[in-house]
Amino acid sequence: MLDLCLFARTHTDFKLRTTASALLIALASIGPGKAWAAQNRDLDQRQEALVQIKEAQPALPENSAMDGEMFYQLLIAEINAHSGDPGAAYQIYLELAKRYQNSQLYQRAVTIALQARAGEQALTAAKAWRKAMPQSREACEYTTQILLALDRTADLAPPLRAMIQLTPVSQQPQVLMSLPRVMTRLSDKAAAAQVIEDATRPWRQPPLETAEAWIATSEAWLLAKENEKAVAALKKAAALKPLHLMVGLIGTDLMPASKEAEAIVQNQLKSPDVAPLVRLSYARRLASLQRLPEAAQQLEQLVQAQPTQSAAWLTLALVRFEQQQYELADKAALKVLDLHGQSERPGALARPSSNKAKPAVAALPAQAASSAPDDEADEEDTPPDTGPKGELEQANLLLSQIAEKQGHLNQAIGWLDLADPQHVKMAVQNQRAHLLVKLGKMDQARAGIRAIPEQDQQDGVSKIQLEAQLLRENNDYPEAQKVLTDGLGRFPNDSDLMYDLAMICEKLKQYDRMEALLRKVMTLNVDDPNAYNALGYSLADRNIRLDEARKLLEKALALRPADPFITDSLAWLEYREGHPEEAIKLLKQALSAKPDGEIAAHLIEILWTSGQQDEARRVLKDAIGRDPNNEAIKATVERLHISM
Repeated sequence: MLDLCLFARTHTDFKLRTTASALLIALASIGPGKAWAAQNRDLDQRQEALVQIKEAQPALPENSAMDGEMFYQLLIAEINAHSGDPGAAYQIYLELAKRYQNSQLYQRAVTIALQARAGEQALTAAKAWRKAMPQSREACEYTTQILLALDRTADLAPPLRAMIQLTPVSQQPQVLMSLPRVMTRLSDKAAAAQVIEDATRPWRQPPLETAEAWIATSEAWLLAKENEKAVAALKKAAALKPLHLMVGLIGTDLMPASKEAEAIVQNQLKSPDVAPLVRLSYARRLASLQRLPEAAQQLEQLVQAQPTQSAAWLTLALVRFEQQQYELADKAALKVLDLHGQSERPGALARPSSNKAKPAVAALPAQAASSAPDDEADEEDTPPDTGPKGELEQANLLLSQIAEKQGHLNQAIGWLDLADPQHVKMAVQNQRAHLLVKLGKMDQARAGIRAIPEQDQQDGVSKIQLEAQLLRENNDYPEAQKVLTDGLGRFPNDSDLMYDLAMICEKLKQYDRMEALLRKVMTLNVDDPNAYNALGYSLADRNIRLDEARKLLEKALALRPADPFITDSLAWLEYREGHPEEAIKLLKQALSAKPDGEIAAHLIEILWTSGQQDEARRVLKDAIGRDPNNEAIKATVERLHISM
């Protein structure tokens, strides 16, 4: 059965002459009420309705090209269509279309089949239409759409290529660029990419070669996770149009897998004419790869060039927060509020906005590193609550986290009230619960998490994770284990809950259960590095099966290159294997990319036990300055009896 909504288009009833059109409109008025339900009425009733309609209409004008037989058959077809017999109507229209070689008749036959959700019949009519009229772009378009809905990749390339060829030359680049998004409805992404490769071949070689064809091919292979092919096509596109927006955006998408892709992006950024969205996308990709200093540098450059772009300021605030540069993060987040005209501040901080009379210009898109430059990006590529409202929520939430880091808990709750007055947003209520626990109100915090409404399964999973995290932070590991175990009873195949439960099992020294859970996560998510890293680190930390630990950590690092936490795990393994200098080198790299307390604690311990006490104290001083209450650092200092 074919879902008509995939082919939503405005249909104009068949028109040969003015009088015929009027008659068909009159026929249409019979349905879709009682007449549509009259599927079993005999032919005499239909003939009677036909006579009544004929008598009610004026005579055909003398200039009509429609003969009596055709006119009669069309009326019968429409009566069939509106009285519950679309099959008969379809056959009449298709036979007439073939006889008279008329595109409107073919279109009506296709439309009737689609309305009846008869995909195979619609495809038959569309193919017949295309064969009879090979220069009809509309026939190619209908054929392509129906094949897409039926997931028929084997037959797609020829009509798709013909549709591009029949498009005006000036519009062909736009059509080429749209192909990857059109093909996302296909289940087999590799097959979809091959269709685009085959269909666009004439535009990827002289004399028709265009950057847009190479861009479409690159994006298609990217969506199919064939990164080498995607990069090869992107290089061809960059050679033709080095500053094309999509060249930069696809390049940022490919950065985790290819240094060549990043070089293409960097080449764009050297030009004063580079699109600001490319720099924002590049900065976000750098941040996602934990290359925070580089991300901050790009964002500072962007906000200096475009000081009213709120999306860039928000991203800068998030990066500065990750760098534990809280004053700079606070300044950037407040700038977001000013740009959107929010003057309200919690409690004693309330003050007029410094930019109240000057609203922000349209913000850059908030996708993390999407290759879609327009507003039609797939929902899965676009985070929820983007735009001014979403940016304000994120900025207020971030300001709450900054206030918490600075020890102002009541002020932090005030920022949350501004971010989510109704207390229904998951991320905001997570932060609220976290603060309530710090204020000694665990029961109230857990009740607040459970009260958040669930829109889908992921909401349910998130609530379980949030409640378990509260308990874990409060060192109540048995209760956290119970919450997660009950959660897996609700969602037995959720890999995130399995991973969280594995981490709790490690805290409880239930290592066999931890490993079993992590192995299952690896089976469910073969491309997720977290499980490999967690098990590899656990083996290294316990100083057992070190060869296996190395394989696990190398696998994790291959999946997420340069990740500071995986690098930290690998450094700890080097230390366990008796290579302190290599461990120190790796830990300095990790700490530079991510000034995290646990990474700092590892570096302090290895420096101290290697006889580099002065350097250990220097690292300790910097770490305490960033995060004076970090538990990992405190435990290391106490265990090693380190004095400043």
